[in-house]
Amino acid sequence: MAGAGVDLGRLLRRIKPDKLAGPLPARADTDLPFAEQQQTFGPPLLLDTCVYLHVLKGQTPAATDRLIAGRTILHSAVAVAELTHRFGRRRPANERERAARARLADVIEAMPVRRVHAPGPAAWAEAGILAGLLQRLRTLPSDSARAGLDDALLIVQARDHGAVLLTANVRDFDILQQLVPAAQVVFYRAA
Repeated sequence: MAGAGVDLGRLLRRIKPDKLAGPLPARADTDLPFAEQQQTFGPPLLLDTCVYLHVLKGQTPAATDRLIAGRTILHSAVAVAELTHRFGRRRPANERERAARARLADVIEAMPVRRVHAPGPAAWAEAGILAGLLQRLRTLPSDSARAGLDDALLIVQARDHGAVLLTANVRDFDILQQLVPAAQVVFYRAA
């Protein structure tokens, strides 16, 4: 039975959260796929929120810029929400902040609607389990109930859309990719 569009039993059988007891070890950089090792052509990229911010600040390495320029780009409604959160959190107190907001608004408004995807109930349910695992396996504070939920949603979306998730967040996505081995992730280090 799949109440609320979610087959919870199937998710639990696939993920097996009860079998994971100890922390997952972080992998060495040499064992992770980085942008410098990638072909410019290939499957679409789904961008983590940090990518938009690093591009705007000029903090992406040249190999990452080439990868972004050479691939079809998909956008997540999760990243859009994280980006628009800044409009509510920070006041436009000075010209620099107003200019940063304008550039961010331009990026969001330039996203083609056909390439912006929102997670459905099954993705949310899977991401909830994964975020709980990430919290437990990384021993995050219990008061951060949403810790890792947005990241888990992004990796599930990337897998579901046949895309490669591009991120500079090696710490969290290394663990998440170990939990979701069918998902493809490419990392970069921000300059």
